[in-house]
Amino acid sequence: MTANANTAAVERFYELMNARRFEQMWELFADEATWSGGGNPPRSVNPISHMRDLIVDPMPIFVGGGIDFTLHGTTAEQDRVAAEVSCRAELVNGAVYANQYHMLFRFRNALIIAVKEYNDTLHAHEVFGSLK
Repeated sequence: MTANANTAAVERFYELMNARRFEQMWELFADEATWSGGGNPPRSVNPISHMRDLIVDPMPIFVGGGIDFTLHGTTAEQDRVAAEVSCRAELVNGAVYANQYHMLFRFRNALIIAVKEYNDTLHAHEVFGSLK
């Protein structure tokens, strides 16, 4: 797959996520794909099946059923696409989650095989840490 095709797949990923069309979104991933948090060593490395359990429709803690993402830019080379992303979601408890992300997607055979997610973990903790 070319860098342009990989970039189009990342754009499609966010399009499907924002539309809450998760079954189609997960079809962009290889079965053995992983999703990890940033850091050294990474905070966590999860199989994509774990993320399928977390990202559901609707997410009951959000007023609109989920998080809305905006893709601001991408840089692609070989099997990797780096994406600058922001998000916003109002929670049912009145809090607002508005984070900035740097996402790194890796591809093999036209499918996403790895996602590394970097974000403002303090903000995420401030918004979600108190949820029980």
